Amino acid sequence: MRAGKLALAGLALAHLTCHQAILTAPPGSTMVLIANPEFISAFGGVSVISALIYEPAGTPVPDGTVVQFFTNLGRIDEQGKTNDGVARVNLVSDSRSGKAKVQAFSGGASSGGGSTASPAPGGGSGANASVEVIIGSALPARIVVTAFPARIVSPRAATIRAFVVDANGNPVFNVPVVFSVEQAGSASPTEYMDSRGAPLYTDNNGVAEDTLHTTYATDAAAKTVTVRAVVTFDPSKTATVAVTIN
Repeated sequence: MRAGKLALAGLALAHLTCHQAILTAPPGSTMVLIANPEFISAFGGVSVISALIYEPAGTPVPDGTVVQFFTNLGRIDEQGKTNDGVARVNLVSDSRSGKAKVQAFSGGASSGGGSTASPAPGGGSGANASVEVIIGSALPARIVVTAFPARIVSPRAATIRAFVVDANGNPVFNVPVVFSVEQAGSASPTEYMDSRGAPLYTDNNGVAEDTLHTTYATDAAAKTVTVRAVVTFDPSKTATVAVTIN
């Protein structure tokens, strides 16, 4: 019986030893998050995310300090451990384009050096640092929108195409584009897009295509609506086309 109790005690001790507390940054520490590079391709592109953490005294946190990482786009290692105050993990693209917001969290570390502090994902008393990485086959420089036909008579629809190109005029693949109809002062809109506001992705030719439909009365006076296309992760890349109805 005594031998059995000793064996159980040994197992319990081994269990406690295997589940030691995780080492995290102490309260008052400062975290800076850096992405290198800040732009990667949409298929298997890799950006090295480095979390630099310093204790309140300005010294690096102990080696082995655990940092948790999160991203809203692509894949990232869930955690890394520091060496000389730096924890590094890889952000890998997964064919989707857009702006990835990467966040890192460790204990009570607060953000610094341009990073933004906010509650850690899932709650808790810690703060996080964040950095953004643009994911895409190339960096979109310009978007052009066309309508065919430019005047809707019959059938009651028009094909809207957005062409996305880079700085050299080359088509950019797999860029998310959102189409919308601008109808100022219209209480009951009679035009809508097939996509209903969902992003559509450019093909190998840099083209995203949507359809504008109208339920406007065929015997009503002619009117003009504006269709807008915008790159979701860079709203400055936007363009419009006018479509006449009737």
